[in-house]
Amino acid sequence: MSTLHPATGARQFFRHFVGYLGDAGYSRAEMLKYVWQPHHPSNLHVLGPQRDLDFSKLTVTEQEISDAQEASFAGDRFVDRAFYSNNKTIIVLVPGFTHETLKNLSLHEEVEREDSPHEVLMLSPGAPGEPSQEKLYAQGAGFKLVYARYPRSNADSAHVVPALFDLLHNSVTLRRWVEEEGYRLFFMGYSYGCPLSLELLAGMNSQQFPDEFILKNTQGMLALCGAIGGSYLADDVMRPDSKLMHIPKLVERCRKYPWLSKLAGMPTRQFQDDMEGGVRSLTRAVRQQKMAEYASKLPANLHYFSVSAVLPLSDYKRRWWQFNLDDYTMWLQAKVSDPISIYNDGQVVMTDNLIPHPPHIPAERIVHLGAVRAHHWAVSYKTFNLGKNDFPRRAFYKALMQTVYDTLNQ
Repeated sequence: MSTLHPATGARQFFRHFVGYLGDAGYSRAEMLKYVWQPHHPSNLHVLGPQRDLDFSKLTVTEQEISDAQEASFAGDRFVDRAFYSNNKTIIVLVPGFTHETLKNLSLHEEVEREDSPHEVLMLSPGAPGEPSQEKLYAQGAGFKLVYARYPRSNADSAHVVPALFDLLHNSVTLRRWVEEEGYRLFFMGYSYGCPLSLELLAGMNSQQFPDEFILKNTQGMLALCGAIGGSYLADDVMRPDSKLMHIPKLVERCRKYPWLSKLAGMPTRQFQDDMEGGVRSLTRAVRQQKMAEYASKLPANLHYFSVSAVLPLSDYKRRWWQFNLDDYTMWLQAKVSDPISIYNDGQVVMTDNLIPHPPHIPAERIVHLGAVRAHHWAVSYKTFNLGKNDFPRRAFYKALMQTVYDTLNQ
């Protein structure tokens, strides 16, 4: 059993991230743009009247990066094609809110590139009572990766989670890989995919869902910038005096103007009908209530990991000569959360990224890996709308894989 100190996982991740950045050719000065000091959220004053107002507790120096590099030998880093090929693991990637309307897939640089190290299986819902639709998206020789394209992706989790279970449980290929070929499962949730994954795991563990093979073959879960505790941004956009937009009013306009509905990511009546409930499902009041309901039902034998992103407002590119629609849009969103906490990724405050700690789960099985210097979209997309960010996602992904592997095999 792991006996990790709360900050040990963050120190491991920091060392691995710096190592893989160095392997990719980044200088120490360049690394400063993407890394933060390893920490645990309890080291920070995230919220409240005494909250931190600067980033001095997270700031890293070139010397500290140099020290981490000296403590991390190249031979210690093993996430390569041989590593992927020699491990019978299936990553179940549960993407985020409105993923059905986005032009890019979550972690698309791992999923879509021709030399992907993964065999990627796209799962989409089948007809009622029929197996899930399956598409072999990439044919790498390593880890399997199942991309769970759950339906009604902007709906309340009460609609999504049962459909997500059906999507996975009705997959002929997923069942074969697990039951006949001996693969183990590991969930990776991004954004809204994190609370959905936690609700799913709790539902299977409490026998709400008639699971036959998923949970008993699952090792753990990684929450990537998850809205587990909700989002102050969601709170804001559900209020008539929103600083950004009032979602009910936007839905009303989309129903009136079809051209606007496509631009706003609500191309069908179903998306329009789901939007208010889905955003409300991401508010802090609803997420905190849901968390209180499912936390005691989470399986105690799994390992749970989380990683956050934190980006200062000054880091966003928003000047006319460097205009980037992704950064500008996320900057507008970040200004909603920033007065509440500087430790936010543009959409979610750090403390709401964290896995709950119910008493029946050993504390050492819940590991926070710290934060990277990026916004909410950068950890998953090179571009979300228009523009591009240079966050080193491949080095980030390798560091996550190795840190999780190290912990599971201690």
